[in-house]
Amino acid sequence: MFGENFERYTPPEEDAEADPTTFPSAADAATNVGKAKKGKIQAKSTGLEYQFQIMEASDIPRTEIKKFVDPQCWLQYFPPIAQADLNAMGARIDWRRTFITTEANPYFDAFVRWQVNKLHTMDKIRFGMRYTVYSPKDAQPCMDHDRAEGEGGGPTEYTGVKMEVLDWSPAAKETLGGSLDGKRVFLVAATLRPETM
Repeated sequence: MFGENFERYTPPEEDAEADPTTFPSAADAATNVGKAKKGKIQAKSTGLEYQFQIMEASDIPRTEIKKFVDPQCWLQYFPPIAQADLNAMGARIDWRRTFITTEANPYFDAFVRWQVNKLHTMDKIRFGMRYTVYSPKDAQPCMDHDRAEGEGGGPTEYTGVKMEVLDWSPAAKETLGGSLDGKRVFLVAATLRPETM
């Protein structure tokens, strides 16, 4: 919303003589422009490595953390907290109209499935393809927020230029020992700038 250069104002430590209505001047604010840490990366850098540490930092008692092995626990624990936070911010939401899909609410899930299938048969929605970063370790796509490092990186498009070997160098002929005699051999050069090839 505010971009990477937005820096939230943090009031100074309270002391008896401090005026609580004092805010930084426009000149002070102007000198801080561009000095903000990298927003998203900095916000995610908590120094905590494991999920249970993050949950403890969120004031979830250690005795409750083991219950989160059950996916239903997530659905029961966090929505009331989210509702309380949104109400505290003044959001006017009709909470009677909230629904959860998946097996947690099979009736609404069946309705959503029916609706999506009907729209698909009417050719109103289609399955699309897009490039994504893939994790061979996990054997699945790896979104930006899932990566421990390399955030902001995306798929890179290379152009392959197929070139036929017309004549081998003397060193290559010696190394190959005639194993490729009479065969057509192609080498592929990959480039990010095909206009230079």
